[in-house]
Amino acid sequence: MLKTMRFLIFIIFFYGFCIFEVNAKDYSGTGEYRFGPNVAESIACDLAFERAKKNALSNALGEHLFSQDFMRCSESDNAECELNKTIISTIDGRIKKIKEKKPTLTKQEGSSVCTYKITATIVKPKKSKDANFHFNLILNKKIFRNDEKFTIDIEPNMKMFINIFQWNPYISEGSNVTKIFPNKFESNNEIEKKRKIPDIKSGYSFKVEYPAETQDKKQIDEYLIVLATKKDNDFMNHYKYKKFQEIIHEIPNDEYRMEKINYEILKN
Repeated sequence: MLKTMRFLIFIIFFYGFCIFEVNAKDYSGTGEYRFGPNVAESIACDLAFERAKKNALSNALGEHLFSQDFMRCSESDNAECELNKTIISTIDGRIKKIKEKKPTLTKQEGSSVCTYKITATIVKPKKSKDANFHFNLILNKKIFRNDEKFTIDIEPNMKMFINIFQWNPYISEGSNVTKIFPNKFESNNEIEKKRKIPDIKSGYSFKVEYPAETQDKKQIDEYLIVLATKKDNDFMNHYKYKKFQEIIHEIPNDEYRMEKINYEILKN
């Protein structure tokens, strides 16, 4: 009996592993970034690497899944902003493993080019997105100064549960993804019709805050992640970016819709 049970456990484990592996295949990706003397080589190559990951995901799942209409980066600190936009645009892309990566640095007169070629094991979702589950999203402004208020208008096409997270990519230590809605002032996150967040009658407001870590910059970019789910999921208030990405991957593909929006904060 004991041997039989062990054999059954092995079969169940092996079968589950095989199902997972069927959905995981290797895809190639290439990314490059041309930069001048004012951009650090590490930032340029990080951006080339993230572009290669995005290219591999697009090859696996389709270009349109990772296209995002973000606000254009300012000329100042353009490379870091482009890096952040590339990272967040693929937050729901499921790369299991980077099996191979080859960086190349080519120096030219007045500029350099960092290129990455990678092979990535990518897990394809078992189900497609539900085309009948979506929403419109509008932020009241795209450029703010410190302590200015922001509001978010959400218009759903059906009943859904909304969670809103703020990502500050310039926080290098600790949690940099913060849940700002629902909160202690507005705990009901079920939405069936157009709604402004925060609600005028709720007695609180959202304000942008220039991060202490970026006092050497003239402006910085931050991001809102609006996650709509068919079921009411219980999320924590703070995450590290990678952990937050893992949590998103646990939600069935046809059970959620995500929109990302960026804004800029000018230093006073």
